Amino acid sequence: MAQDDLVLAAKGGGIVFLGRVFAWGSRFAMAVLVARTLGAAEYGLYNLAIAGATIVSAFAIVGLDAALVRYCAVFAGRRDWAGLRGALQLAVGIPAVLAVLLALAVVALAEPIAHAVFREPDLAPLIRLAGIFIPALILNQLLAAALQGLKRIQWAVIAEQFAQQVLRFGFVLAFLLFGLSAYDAMLATALAAVGVTILLGAFVLRALPGGTFEAPARLEPREMLGFSLPVWLSNVVNTLGANLQTTLLGALATVSAVGIFTIANQVTLLGSMFHMAIVAASMPLFAGLHDRGDHAGLERLYRTTSKWTLAANLPLFLILVVFPEQILSIFGSEFRDGAAALAIMAWASLVNAATGTSGAILDMTGHTRLKLLNSGVAVGLGIALNVLLIPRFELIGAAIAAVATIGTVNVMRLVEVGIILHVRPYDRSFLKPITAGFTALAASLVAGSVMDAPAGVEALVGAAVIASVYTAVTIRLGLTADDRMIVSRAWARFRRRDSARVQSRPDDAPRIAKAKG
Repeated sequence: MAQDDLVLAAKGGGIVFLGRVFAWGSRFAMAVLVARTLGAAEYGLYNLAIAGATIVSAFAIVGLDAALVRYCAVFAGRRDWAGLRGALQLAVGIPAVLAVLLALAVVALAEPIAHAVFREPDLAPLIRLAGIFIPALILNQLLAAALQGLKRIQWAVIAEQFAQQVLRFGFVLAFLLFGLSAYDAMLATALAAVGVTILLGAFVLRALPGGTFEAPARLEPREMLGFSLPVWLSNVVNTLGANLQTTLLGALATVSAVGIFTIANQVTLLGSMFHMAIVAASMPLFAGLHDRGDHAGLERLYRTTSKWTLAANLPLFLILVVFPEQILSIFGSEFRDGAAALAIMAWASLVNAATGTSGAILDMTGHTRLKLLNSGVAVGLGIALNVLLIPRFELIGAAIAAVATIGTVNVMRLVEVGIILHVRPYDRSFLKPITAGFTALAASLVAGSVMDAPAGVEALVGAAVIASVYTAVTIRLGLTADDRMIVSRAWARFRRRDSARVQSRPDDAPRIAKAKG
């Protein structure tokens, strides 16, 4: 694998990470605003409707989002414009038709679902509104996948992570002036999704090479659907599993438990953002390396990206485990009941990061049937554990079920990648972030034992100690050759851009030179 592949993975992952940080910060601020305004019960209704729309959307995608990433990357690499155009037509057209049909079904069944399943009549208007914007959710996922496969992931980030959050936050603030309700929050989400659909469509048209518009479309439905259908079934199972806890908490516990659990889950997303960013940036690179038969490059990228995801997650994991109650108190006093669940769920995020990019490498090397198997095991185990634990332990039961399910499926992925592709994600360099993590945790506990301050102040100081000590120890232990190469390449790129800015303004050059002298 060329060094440019690692640099591209780092650059793409960095862009996605920055976008996800912005999106998470926006969602966190909005969650504080909306949760404190609505309360746990009404906030729970809002999130039940969102979970329902997400589950239905998974059925219409037919796995063609993953197919778009893979085939756009492969066809563009081969300069096969006819294949690229055919892939886009097939992968967007089929889900668009299914999306409209499913949206009509959700609108028609809103009342029975609200009354019979959740015993919450106030949920019906939110479900109807969720059904209306399901087509926008589906198109957004497909168009973003096309940009990812075309290696224009930064444009997808602009639309999905920046523009969508700005639009959504703006609509929420506008509705807040007139008295925010759960329906208003849902409407703000729908309007933002439609705006993003328009923006993503414009980006895809701009990203396509000129030859794509001129070449006759070559449709390959058998190959694409053969790849995508196992992914589709797997994604449906995954989406059911991811949103099942929300649904089961609403059906087996209370809507207040749904609201609290959703906030705890939102907080843990911060720890998984870098992992998701690296996965998104690496997927087309895994597909390209496998298509070229570069086994050594595939393993090198696998190890490097897996180490990055673990290293980025560790300090955030420590903060969530040590200070869960202080973090949840930001959303209101009633949300502090989820502190134990938040600490447990942080382990799920760590396990997901520690097992690296194994799921992405299986997908992009064509082993989609294994993904279906893994997802089936995960959802079957998740359903069993949730049904067993939620009625007795509510929030804590749902959190334990999440850790057990994620741990099981990720260990399965590691074993499968090792057996089939003969690559391993771990080497000695993984000991460095682990050592830094233990050192940072010890420093935080020592600082807490000698401090006599309010809980909020102690949490802020402790979080700062964890972050600073972890960073210092990581730097002191040293970077690997790949890490140093990426940093040097990034610095060189920055220096070139800085030089280009000076050259583009010749009138300023004498003044800058004089100042430096």
